[in-house]
Amino acid sequence: MHYIDQNLLPGERILYRTKKHAIIFITPLILTGLAFYLHSLNNLALETALWWLNLAVILAWCHELLNYAMSDFAVTNKRVMMREGFIFRHANEMRLATVARVDIVQSLLGQILNYGTVSINGFGGGTDVFSLIAFPYAFQKAVQIALDKQDDKQGKEQLT
Repeated sequence: MHYIDQNLLPGERILYRTKKHAIIFITPLILTGLAFYLHSLNNLALETALWWLNLAVILAWCHELLNYAMSDFAVTNKRVMMREGFIFRHANEMRLATVARVDIVQSLLGQILNYGTVSINGFGGGTDVFSLIAFPYAFQKAVQIALDKQDDKQGKEQLT
């Protein structure tokens, strides 16, 4: 069960959910390709270096797999919940009422592959940044829709 599922409030439901983008696996893929290339050379002088490279490949894959598995970003009808990391955990739960804006930063490759950095800005001046998130504009749109629904609900309550 995911962190977000375990920490939902009574009556709270998930409106949108995403994870880290698969681009986080680019470094392990490059290291794996390099290792295969160097192994194909059959050079005894590279044997020690290959051992260290193999260790780096294994560690890089483990790190990014854990990073991907432990990332969870969601918009609920009450909060924006974001969590990433295993050894170094970075988490944020912000009530929708305190969200001032959601900013997106994307590189050219991020625009093509649909990933980016999401910044959640609160009314109190706090900002929390999460990078390499898949479908950042869909996440931003989900926050805006949830805020609109909350504004509509508060407006109806004030009329009665």
